[in-house]
Amino acid sequence: MNLTKAQSSIAIDTHRFRVVNCGRRFGKTTLAVLEMVAKAVYGNDRMICYVAPTFQQARDIAWQELKKVAQPAINKVNESRLEITLNTTKGGTSTIRLQGWESIETLRGQKFHFIVVDEIASMRNWHANWQEVIRPTLTDFKGEALFISTPKGFNHFYDLYNLENKDSDYKSFHFTTYD
Repeated sequence: MNLTKAQSSIAIDTHRFRVVNCGRRFGKTTLAVLEMVAKAVYGNDRMICYVAPTFQQARDIAWQELKKVAQPAINKVNESRLEITLNTTKGGTSTIRLQGWESIETLRGQKFHFIVVDEIASMRNWHANWQEVIRPTLTDFKGEALFISTPKGFNHFYDLYNLENKDSDYKSFHFTTYD
């Protein structure tokens, strides 16, 4: 599966926090799945998490695509937990887990190398949950995050998108569906 030129520009960026504001059908989830699998397979003992607005949306949006892309490296699949363990190129394993925002509190006390948060514009209590729950899970490994969403007015996603003007850890991208 090849990335488009626009997707590639996001994938090669080295900022710790990347914010992707794109139209529907751009391929945000495809990009996220490819990045998660690459980080899992080419790292070692990586813990990766994908968060959608609900657990059901995580299953509907990314689960089948994740299993398809990861197929050559799959070690174990847990269908009920939406968790997949992959063999790495370094002889170990890494884990990718899908999660719903409605149970975001269950991430407390965990640690991740990489987190993807999908459709942020739809999530309630973003600021508090980012600062108190998600951000701390990235501390141990100085983990990275990919935030992807279609816009929904001037809300918390708009604020997140504009953080690159204040914080050098952030980089924002904007593409249309046609890109």
